[in-house]
Formats: sequence, C-alpha cells, structure tokens
Amino acid sequence: MRPIALIGAAALVMLAGSDLAAQRTGTFLTPDENTSTTRVAQRGANFLAIGVGARAQAMGGALTGLATGAAAMYWNPAGMASLEGFTAAFSYSALYADLGIKHLYGAAAIPFLGGGLGASYIQLSSGDIPRTTEDNPGGGNPEFGEIFSWTGTAVGLHYARRLTDRLQVGFTGRVISEGIDQARASWWGMDFGTVFRTGLYGITLGAVLANIGPSARMEGNLITRRVATDEAFPVNLPVRFNTVDYGLPTTFRFSLVSNLVGGAEALLSPSQTSSLNLAVDLNDATDTDLQLSAGVEYGFRDLLYLRAGKKWVNEANSEFRSFSDNVSFGGGLVLPVFGGGFHFDYAYTSLADLQHVHVFSFELGGR
Repeated sequence: MRPIALIGAAALVMLAGSDLAAQRTGTFLTPDENTSTTRVAQRGANFLAIGVGARAQAMGGALTGLATGAAAMYWNPAGMASLEGFTAAFSYSALYADLGIKHLYGAAAIPFLGGGLGASYIQLSSGDIPRTTEDNPGGGNPEFGEIFSWTGTAVGLHYARRLTDRLQVGFTGRVISEGIDQARASWWGMDFGTVFRTGLYGITLGAVLANIGPSARMEGNLITRRVATDEAFPVNLPVRFNTVDYGLPTTFRFSLVSNLVGGAEALLSPSQTSSLNLAVDLNDATDTDLQLSAGVEYGFRDLLYLRAGKKWVNEANSEFRSFSDNVSFGGGLVLPVFGGGFHFDYAYTSLADLQHVHVFSFELGGR
C-alpha cells in the first residue's frame, strides 16, 4: 500500500503545482465598454425594491407618474400633494406562490399646510425557517429555539405640496431595519419626488430619487461569540464576526404618462365616462441594469378599472425566460362611501420558476 500512497501523493503535488502555474499565467481582466456594471448582491434592505399596491403591480410597476393617494408614499411622494381629505391604504402580497413569504404595506395621509402629510409602514417576512447551527445541524437548538424568521421593516414620514398648478414635489424620510433576532442592520433613508403635468397632449412627467442614505452593517449578539483559547488554561475571549457595510438600493425612476382618453387635454379624445392611461417607467438602480416597465389602465366612470403591464428585468439573460415572464394584469372596483370611495384592487404577476405573485389592496378615500 505504501508505493500506492507515494504515487497518490506525488500526483496531488503535480496537480497543485499545475494549478498554481495556471494562476501565475492567468489573464488580467480589463474594462469592457460593452459589459454593464452593477452591484448585484451589494446592497442592503433590498425589500424596498418590491413594489406596493395591486394597482402598480398590475401595471408592471409603471406608477411613478400616476401615483396618487396613500400608494404615492412609496412610488412618488409628490403624488399626494393634492389630497382633499383623509386617505388610508393596506396592501398584502403573497410572494412566489406557496413559499410563505409575505409583503405588507400600510399608509395613511391627511391634508396639511397646503399639501399632504402621511406615514407608511412596509414589512417583508420570510415566514418560519427551521433553525440549524453547527452544534445542532438537524435543528432543535435549546438556546435559540426551533424556528426563526427574517424580516425587513421600513417606517416612513412623507410630505408633499404643489409649487404651481402643474408642478408637485414630495419628500420621504424612513427608518429601515432588516435581519433576524439578535442580528440586524439599520439605516435611515430619504426619497425626493416630483410630478409635472405638461399640459401638452395629456402628458405627465414624474421622477423619483429613492433610498438615499448611509451604509450599515449587521449588529447583535449573534455577531459575537466567546471562544476558548486553550484546553489546559481556558480563557473565553470575545470574538466578533467581520461583517461588512451595505448601502441602500438607491434608485432613480423616471416616468412618462400619456392620458389617451378622458381628460380635457387627452391625446385622443376627452370623455366623461371613460379614461385610458399609458405609462412607461425607466428604473435605474445601483444594483441592477436599466429596467423598463410599461402599463395601461382603463377606467369606467371612476368605478371600474382594468389594468395590464409588463416589466423587463435582467434582459441580458433573456434566453432563460419567455416574454410572458413579468407580465401582469388585474383590476379594481370603487364603492362610493363616506363622501369618497372604497377602492379594492387585485393584481397577478407571472414569474416563471418563481411561479406567481398575488397582490390585494384596499384604500379608503380619494386618489
């Protein structure tokens, strides 16, 4: 057996030497103007990139220039500048079929100082996950419990007002947190938004710079550990894992909305019974390529709405998906109550291997 062992050892040395030689003669990577640069998996609080509300999701996320009421606090705070009364909204999303991942959004706003003042809450929850550790790889850790869950939360304060009869501006301040028990990261962030109604052919422009803020890292008792240095003379030294800083998913969104039917400046024709809006959004984030969203919304007597949309995501790898991926549709119903309206909206989005997303939204008050 000894000669065989010697031969095996010699073969391993030769292989290791060839690997090292290959490393020494490797090719240096140089910048390529045809290769896009992103920071995928280099941002924290990425749950902020998940859109809220069934109206927006049914239109492929193209709501930056159309957002009004309570939903505007996420999509474009400037959209709540024209509030005439109290409004509140709640949205629930069951993400990726039966994986148990839930996304919640709640918001309320009132007219204030010539504009709109509101507060919002966003939560993403992973659901229950079995807890495994180095000492308990099969679960059942007696110290930390059987299960845990990952959650991300964001609490926001929003204000918007009109500067002219066509120009609106808005501001958002948020406190953001994500992680598990005893290991969380926290940020503060800001959004700035604007809406401009051009008065030309029913065209509205919207723009938002979202999630501006500093970096943060995971902190908590799970980030530290006490390690025994010597069995003969044990000394428990505190050791801290070397976590890294993560910035927020800073995003710039630009929107063009065309009112085709409905308003006095509609491109095709004014109407007192029907409305038809076409919206296109460009989304440029620090951790993604440039993304395009498009959506259409038809309304009848401000009571019934039908919507459809499409979002183009990571099209550099489009050979792995079909056009039906990220296609969405939905509708809404408005019941006149309390001098305003009760809005119920639904959206369905197809996500190929991630199956689908159902979103249900409720909003009380005007939009």
